[in-house]
Amino acid sequence: MKVLQIIWKELKVGKKGIIIYAALMSLFYLWFVSIYDPDLLANFNEIMENYPEAIQQMVGEYFSLATFGGFVNVYLLSMSFFFFGVYFILRSSSDIPKEIENKTIDLMLSKPITRWEITLGKYFYHIISATIVLVSVFLAIILGIFIMPNINPIDVNFTELWTAFFIVLLFNYTVISTAFFFSTFNNPKMALVFSFGLVIFFYAVGQFWNSFDESIQGIKYISIFYYSDMSNLLVNSNWDAVPLKIIFLSTYSIGLTALSVLLFNKRDIPV
Repeated sequence: MKVLQIIWKELKVGKKGIIIYAALMSLFYLWFVSIYDPDLLANFNEIMENYPEAIQQMVGEYFSLATFGGFVNVYLLSMSFFFFGVYFILRSSSDIPKEIENKTIDLMLSKPITRWEITLGKYFYHIISATIVLVSVFLAIILGIFIMPNINPIDVNFTELWTAFFIVLLFNYTVISTAFFFSTFNNPKMALVFSFGLVIFFYAVGQFWNSFDESIQGIKYISIFYYSDMSNLLVNSNWDAVPLKIIFLSTYSIGLTALSVLLFNKRDIPV
């Protein structure tokens, strides 16, 4: 119950920022959906094949601009880290460290509340905030499908689209989990440095693994970005890797959250 109280308190404090960010990103994505034109973009498939390999790797191994799923993957889902992940890292990596620096954590710890309740309350606040933002954006995209004249809803595979959205949501949870993990035993600056450092490492491995020597290409399996690639599902309707992506991303977040609780419980914080 105290975990819920912490979540509710944090949401009341941060609700304005969450609502503004969700509204701005929803409008941005709705506008982006409005530029989709299957007849115009069909000719860009050949152009994409001539793009540098680094660009092709960034948008996924498979791409197509002639279908709405392919369009969403190239221009929206493959860029979700830059649109959302950076924001979530900045917020979640500084939460607990700033509470400690500002001595406001002392008041919380002086009450009949355990450290694991504080940790989970803070963590799930960021998870709920991200869910509000991303669900708002996803609903804006769905709205765009039905109101934009260039999109025929019959041509959209909603099962694939919602599955891709769900995996993007799980991916952003892993980004939050990474930043929150480092926040439990670092000051604000170091938590931010370590968070971005690890995520950038994951990005390089997950996006450019096939540029590495063949003997070390298996390193791709440790990267959260490798499991967030939805291009094969949205372009080729290939569901083979979807269960593995969901399992890995979920396990990663749960594991880091458990470690975060353990580390914060052991942290020396004089009250």
